[in-house]
Amino acid sequence: MIAPFTSIEHELKSLIEGECFFDRDTREQYSTAASWYKIQPIGVVFPKHIADVQAVARFCNENGIPIIPRGAGTGLAGQAVGMGIVLDFTRHLNGMIRRHDDVVVVQPGIVLKTLNDRLAGTGKFFPVDPASGSLCTIGGMISTNAAGARGLKYGATKDHIEHLSLVLANGEALTLNDAFKPSPLRTRLEQQIAELLLPQKELIDSRFPDVAKNSSGYNLKETILHDGKQNGNRQIDLRKLIVGSEGTLAIVIGAGLKLAPVPAHRTGALAYFSEYESTVEATVAVRSLDPAAIEILDQTYFSHGRGLGPMADTLLKQDALTMLYFEFEGANQEELEHAIERLKQRLLAFHPLDILVLKSEPERDAFWALREEISKRINFSDTFGKASFIEDITVPLQNLPSYFRGLRSILSQYGIRYSAYGHAGSGNIHCAAFVDLNNPEHYRAIDLIAADVNELAISLGGTLSGEHGDGFVRTPFLEQLYGAKIYGLFEEVKRIFDPSGILNPGKIIGKQHSTILHDLALA
Repeated sequence: MIAPFTSIEHELKSLIEGECFFDRDTREQYSTAASWYKIQPIGVVFPKHIADVQAVARFCNENGIPIIPRGAGTGLAGQAVGMGIVLDFTRHLNGMIRRHDDVVVVQPGIVLKTLNDRLAGTGKFFPVDPASGSLCTIGGMISTNAAGARGLKYGATKDHIEHLSLVLANGEALTLNDAFKPSPLRTRLEQQIAELLLPQKELIDSRFPDVAKNSSGYNLKETILHDGKQNGNRQIDLRKLIVGSEGTLAIVIGAGLKLAPVPAHRTGALAYFSEYESTVEATVAVRSLDPAAIEILDQTYFSHGRGLGPMADTLLKQDALTMLYFEFEGANQEELEHAIERLKQRLLAFHPLDILVLKSEPERDAFWALREEISKRINFSDTFGKASFIEDITVPLQNLPSYFRGLRSILSQYGIRYSAYGHAGSGNIHCAAFVDLNNPEHYRAIDLIAADVNELAISLGGTLSGEHGDGFVRTPFLEQLYGAKIYGLFEEVKRIFDPSGILNPGKIIGKQHSTILHDLALA
């Protein structure tokens, strides 16, 4: 049974060196994040070091108190809120510890932009680039397996993890790396997970969507190593299980990140279209040219960029319904000029209204700054009434035209205005549905829209989240996505790592086929 808050506060303050806050204002501040959910925590803890995290975990595990790990709170699905003790890593555990060759060791609370600013001049950078890069923390990126615009070339967070430092639900510390002789704790966990997953490998392979990006559920497929010789004959890589697990299996307290060389040269181009169909068909046709990024922005999206300066007016042509941004990276400028010429030739078949080449770095920087600013306006502002509940579908690229047609049909049926944008080259589309939660008609439609859009994605071989994670908004649909047997494996994985169920409850493991309309932050 959860003890009275005053008793919990007293006990925790006696156990740790970091700060604890149980006052009403702090609890109110941490009751919300970037999602539409509002749940007041019991209290907020700012741990100073790993010993603090271990002490909190032990205390909470012994007393049945949930723990909600939190970074910058930029997650759109509700991962960072809950009834329990919030662990905020941004105050103390926010540093870059060291860099050695192509690996940098960081704490979870460091912001992505801060990290890459610290790496400036080294010729290396951390290449995963979500639109919230100036705000989001590395811990949060690990939690959701964040990706970003250049995921076509660089993949997702899971592809750049050298090691993870963890605290388990019972307070034990664990390091996951490529060491040939793991600790007894790691050996035990690997054995338990291997015994659970290996007999189901064929089922797992058949049920996981064949998409470029997937952050729904636990990554069972890549947890099973298909070539054990690359990892000391191990059969299981627990790092792939932890990344994207949203703090439900373990608390990330540090990570070794694999860096990439800063590209020698880049070039970009914008293509403008008068209809969705030609835009998505052009995306499919151009993907084989190996761009580092293909971004799609529709008119509703870039209308929110009006008034952001002269460059915004130049880039955002108001007579276009959609636009595609292509970026190429290469060893020399001649290679990139050739890529742009091939791009132009390929695009002509789809009758673009215009093609604008962005040769200079300031022009490309202006586009990305505009892309980030508009995303912030839509996702982190109450002004436009955007609701995050169908914003991260990913489908196989060849099915992207069908997804766009189906999405438009569903939202039109319910009379919902929307904006479609995102990482078209990966088949990962963010849909901003502009709904008013205080409008009874909109409110009644939300569960129906979510069910219809998710069913559409599944029918096209897609996944419910490409990079934002499940949180509260997608957890109720995971059994529908993967089937009862795979979801049963998810539940067993959770029991192995967190038998008391205290780590970020309700996310990934939670009620299935239930409403997503609960604990809403209504004005």
